[in-house]
Amino acid sequence: NRCVDVTPLPCPLLPPPPHFKMGIFFSKKKSYWVPEHRKMQDTIEEPSKWKPVQDMTGWQLQNSLGNKLGDAIVSSRQTAEINLSYNGLGDDECEYLAKAIKETRTIKRLILENNHIHTAGAKMLADALTPAKGQDDPFLEELNLCNNSIGSEGATAVAGVLTSNKTLKKVNLFWNNIGNQGLQEICANLRKDLPQDFLLDVRYNGFDRGDNSVDWTQMTKQLSDSKLIYNDGEAGQQFLGWPAD
Repeated sequence: NRCVDVTPLPCPLLPPPPHFKMGIFFSKKKSYWVPEHRKMQDTIEEPSKWKPVQDMTGWQLQNSLGNKLGDAIVSSRQTAEINLSYNGLGDDECEYLAKAIKETRTIKRLILENNHIHTAGAKMLADALTPAKGQDDPFLEELNLCNNSIGSEGATAVAGVLTSNKTLKKVNLFWNNIGNQGLQEICANLRKDLPQDFLLDVRYNGFDRGDNSVDWTQMTKQLSDSKLIYNDGEAGQQFLGWPAD
């Protein structure tokens, strides 16, 4: 019998093709530019991907995306805070936000600073925060309306919430031109069993201690009965913005 050598012959080294580049299989993926409005729309349409604190400051969500925002808030499952400051939101968008406040079971803090919310919008939000007879309070614990334009009538609507809603712990009405009339309504609606960490901010609202038509003594008593402390920096329940004598 003849023995056959089956040892494989060495494969000759061939030069790489001229278009081949080392590391081609490990190169980074290309990034593509996506318009901002497309990013915003994708975010609104995918609330399941929202973070526990969802910051949408300055996204200008009014008009075109405002109607989708309410549904997205309700559909989010892990978000506890939404910041919608500087979005140009007005009374029309408050209709969708009010619906979200009524239906959400996750959102605890809604920040609406520096928008264009007026009396009508404040009334819709207040109505949403007022529990229906025999039903639980809405889930929201903090409403921030700093630097809007709700006026005295809007403040009156929010004051009505303080009487019945025992879940709400923080209300920010800083710089809303609520005036003496709005302040009177708020003081008249302060409960005696407010949460220990309750905070109400009404600073910079055009209060006039020189207005003799206002019963400041009665308002002071109402504030005292509520056990709110009206000195900045104090611990516990706080009322920020009581007009100085």
